[in-house]
Amino acid sequence: MNISINWTEKLQFIATNDITDTQVIIEAPSEEDKPTQGTTSKQLFLQGLASCTAGVVIYLLEKMRAGLPTKFTIEASGQLTNDHPMFFETISITYTIDGDISDDKIIKVIQMSEEKYCGLTYMLRDVAKFNVRVIFNGKDITI
Repeated sequence: MNISINWTEKLQFIATNDITDTQVIIEAPSEEDKPTQGTTSKQLFLQGLASCTAGVVIYLLEKMRAGLPTKFTIEASGQLTNDHPMFFETISITYTIDGDISDDKIIKVIQMSEEKYCGLTYMLRDVAKFNVRVIFNGKDITI
């Protein structure tokens, strides 16, 4: 897996990868300017984390033939340390899922994603505290 970052102007970069033609605008925040067109690297990091675990959840539900959700969203937020290097000391992930799937299967696939199959959550467990919330068919369920 390879990526490339090319500087465009100020604190803006274009990211590409070796597999697709997709370009992602990344902007580093400065004291004077807020990002105007792109995503910050830390936002992109959280988006990558959320998409990693989401993809694993869908894949595992398909593999288990448990059915697919009618709605599935993930919200992720991170609390940064106050001192440099600023990194995520806490990451909160909320899974909101609706569908005709058993609670047990939802719990199982989320645990499997968080603990084993999503490489990003696995890697970050030693660095950040994770708070996980699951809202399934409008109700909080405990993982």
